[in-house]
Amino acid sequence: MRCVVAPLLDGTLLTIPLEIVCGAADGPRLAVIAGVHGDELEGVRAVQILSTTLDQHSLTGTVLLIPVANMAAFAARTRRNPLDNTDLNRVFPGRPDGTISERLAYVIVNTLLADATLVVSLHGLGALGTLMPWMEFVDIPGSIGRASHTAALAFGFADLMPLPLLPGVLIAALAQRDIPAIEGEIGGMGTVDPANWQRYVIGVMRVMRHLMMIPNSPAYVEKPGYWELHWVHAPSGGLFDRRFALGDKVVYNQQLGVMFDPFGEPVDSVVAPCDGLAGACQTIASVHPGDPVALIWSPSQPRYVA
Repeated sequence: MRCVVAPLLDGTLLTIPLEIVCGAADGPRLAVIAGVHGDELEGVRAVQILSTTLDQHSLTGTVLLIPVANMAAFAARTRRNPLDNTDLNRVFPGRPDGTISERLAYVIVNTLLADATLVVSLHGLGALGTLMPWMEFVDIPGSIGRASHTAALAFGFADLMPLPLLPGVLIAALAQRDIPAIEGEIGGMGTVDPANWQRYVIGVMRVMRHLMMIPNSPAYVEKPGYWELHWVHAPSGGLFDRRFALGDKVVYNQQLGVMFDPFGEPVDSVVAPCDGLAGACQTIASVHPGDPVALIWSPSQPRYVA
């Protein structure tokens, strides 16, 4: 099944592929969406696998599966939609009369996800880097913040990122419409590593148990780690000699790498902005000025959820 978004310049239609799995009994409405960024592929594969493994006869409620939300970016193998050079996850909830990405965002929020009980959005780092798994939730007062936090604990990732209502981000736009949502991150480098997409599949099934959509008792992460994200950007272009590994403990002002010019001369040093863990890194050594070359997690705590 495909949802039509808008006609394009050449007369073809921009569409969103989707599948609806209806259970044997009424119940919650879970939506699982991937491919918001076109070069983040392990979530795409996880949703494809879910479409073949869900048993509607033992399912209570309905599952909406969206394997590729941003088809133009997926076809171009890029993070941004090439039709308007826009990051889809910065323009939610969109506009019905806006750019093509804004229209896409509007249809996703106001048509496809409008009646969801819970939304799970699956992401990754993209083609140029890799990261350690984490789960984001909206850290806001009230029932939506609590429901998002509980769903994040149910998913099973031990490391959680409490987020405020960030402008343009899908889970924030949904929270403002009283829909709890969580956003996962895993993998990268344009791969579909089975170890990663299987963790996504297992996580979604755990959420379904939490919602009592499938048999078996739910389970929750008992001692999660809470973190704040600090992206580190290249001060200049050149060849980046990385001096840390994914998961390393780092301290404030520790050298993370050195930038070399085309003649092999060091031109800049990249340092850690805080104490924490190296949660992500760019794996391509050639970098442009401003490229995100590292991500440091610093310990944090939610402000509003227990």
